[in-house]
Amino acid sequence: GASRAAVPPVGTPEEAATDEGHADLAAWLVASRGWTPLQHLEALTVDRARALLRGGADSSAGEPSALERARVLCSWGESDPTAAAVGSTVAIHSLVSRPSMNGKVGVVVSASASTGRFGVRVAGEAKALALRPANLEPAAAAVEVGRLILKAAEWSPQSHELFPEPARKWAVAVMRLGYLIAWDEERFEGREGAAPNMS
Repeated sequence: GASRAAVPPVGTPEEAATDEGHADLAAWLVASRGWTPLQHLEALTVDRARALLRGGADSSAGEPSALERARVLCSWGESDPTAAAVGSTVAIHSLVSRPSMNGKVGVVVSASASTGRFGVRVAGEAKALALRPANLEPAAAAVEVGRLILKAAEWSPQSHELFPEPARKWAVAVMRLGYLIAWDEERFEGREGAAPNMS
């Protein structure tokens, strides 16, 4: 990934974005500082997310983790504002008080469970807008990536292909062992509780 180190005379990427009037970008840079590649759900394609998972990316790493972010994006309208949504790119819709904002895209920079609103930075706005989750929609592609991450949270035959090769090989070995134990009743006859002879 790109470096976020300060580069004289420009400064940090956050400072450069602020100086150029891109408050939404600066807010996203601050919110996503230190994220792993898998945490960038809005920037990933499903194929890239799959490759990261198969390469061993940890969906529970970081704060908030990719798994936490996926849960929030995939259940957007069902939960209270949470810090796991910070950094999410959202589209504004159905806003009655400022209809000119409908259709604009912003970045969630804060979440308040007490007010039930997200702080959303939108390009051209002096400060973050306090919006209800009902007026925001995460990017469809990010939700699709989120579903993939949720699918990979636990092993199953349906999620097997999302795990790194060593984990897939181990799962197959364990399944084979289970099959041998379950179906080789002759080895257990008369020896209740005895371990099977696997030689």
